[in-house]
Amino acid sequence: MREFVLTAPGLPEKGTVYRRVAARGIIRQAGRLLLVHTDAGDYKFPGGGVEEGESLEAALAREIREETGRALRGGVRPYGLVRERRRGRTADILEMDSHYYFCQVEDQAAPLRLDQYEAEEHFQPVWATLEEALAANRAIPGATPWVDREILVMEALLQDREI
Repeated sequence: MREFVLTAPGLPEKGTVYRRVAARGIIRQAGRLLLVHTDAGDYKFPGGGVEEGESLEAALAREIREETGRALRGGVRPYGLVRERRRGRTADILEMDSHYYFCQVEDQAAPLRLDQYEAEEHFQPVWATLEEALAANRAIPGATPWVDREILVMEALLQDREI
């Protein structure tokens, strides 16, 4: 399993810290990835925070269903972990561990169940090639809090020839 560390520059040495664990899906089909596209023009892997008492796999299934409308099909295979440290929204510093999994989804999609901020940023599931998603994200570094993390994972997938 790959492990990455991503630390934003200019973080305060002291301050409040919010810790979060997340699960994210790498969903491949016919040379494309199922990603979430936002109105900022970036692409992200579907997924999000693990709720209290929830397993990583249960969070992955819930988040994929919420953001893409699709149910997981079959098992999942771990790919990597990104340990991220950046400015937070509710605390001075956000420390987040994002677990990435290869997985498959059902063809049929149900209506999305987006959080308020996701709806405001017009999250939309799309099928895109790794190269086009990576190029779009590289063109707008820092456009959203997660762009740099997703660039790191996309570059590793390209290097590993996993897609």
